[in-house]
Amino acid sequence: MSSVPAMATTNQNSAQGPATGNSGTSGLDSEIQLVSSLAKLQELERKIHELRGFMPDGLLEPLVPIANPDKVTLGNPIAETPRILRASLDEAARARVADIQQFQSLWRDPELTSVWAHVESRIKEANGQMIQPTGKWERDYDVLLEELAQKEKSIVDERQRVDEEAERTKAQSTEGEWQNVLGRFIQRNIPGVRVIKGEDETSLAVALVRAGVVFQVRGVSIPGSPVSDWEVSSNIAGQSPTKLENAILGCVGSRPRKWDLAFLLDMISSYADIKQTPCVKCNRLTDNGAQLPTLRRPSANQPSVDGSARIYTFDALHFGCV
Repeated sequence: MSSVPAMATTNQNSAQGPATGNSGTSGLDSEIQLVSSLAKLQELERKIHELRGFMPDGLLEPLVPIANPDKVTLGNPIAETPRILRASLDEAARARVADIQQFQSLWRDPELTSVWAHVESRIKEANGQMIQPTGKWERDYDVLLEELAQKEKSIVDERQRVDEEAERTKAQSTEGEWQNVLGRFIQRNIPGVRVIKGEDETSLAVALVRAGVVFQVRGVSIPGSPVSDWEVSSNIAGQSPTKLENAILGCVGSRPRKWDLAFLLDMISSYADIKQTPCVKCNRLTDNGAQLPTLRRPSANQPSVDGSARIYTFDALHFGCV
């Protein structure tokens, strides 16, 4: 355990600049990997200090009020009977064992395997001399890790925005592209989904037969410009939308890629079996309020390609499971 600060110092020095030497072979080949490992090392050291107080502050905690009545608290009262004291001691022992198991789990974390290998190689390069720590951490690496993660997310989000903008421009510059998208969707012949072209040039209806709902889709654009958005409603024959329809409309209305008809049609069709599709998180069809999983989130997987058609998949979720 006492070797953790030395290991931390080694990696602190490594984190000041790009990974060099054998760090790449040990898996420490990016700044965020280095900082993540250092954050885990800091957590290990913090837990080591906690474990040093294991006996006085942990196992014997139920005895403190008996030996010192001035330290009685609501969370640690004097045990009224030997049985209660025994139960308190057992509970304290289980909690401390859980602490040790948590520490062991962190120590054996696969990410730290490369850290131990990296430090061992550095010690070997130094002819077996242990690298001496400074005795303190220079940075809070959990904070630094969060900053790096936010920075990386911003870069990824910006890249996705640029890619989507290029894709949108390409799609809207092609004459009649939305009709090609619609034709490819119809050809897939998705069970329980029917598409009916409307009288207007850019309108259609999507019927989810098994769910018993029909949605109207209408392209929105200014004269002389391509469709920039697709609006969805369920106002058919003057009927008010049901609670289920309103829930679906709320989710569909907040979707990304509002210009992408393929994305919209795949999203609507993901509700085709809503009365049989459980939530991906709780694996239940209805939640405690007897509500179906009406929330849809794009799956982490990239959209697949069937011929020239891009196919998007969605995960079903209850609102309370987000």
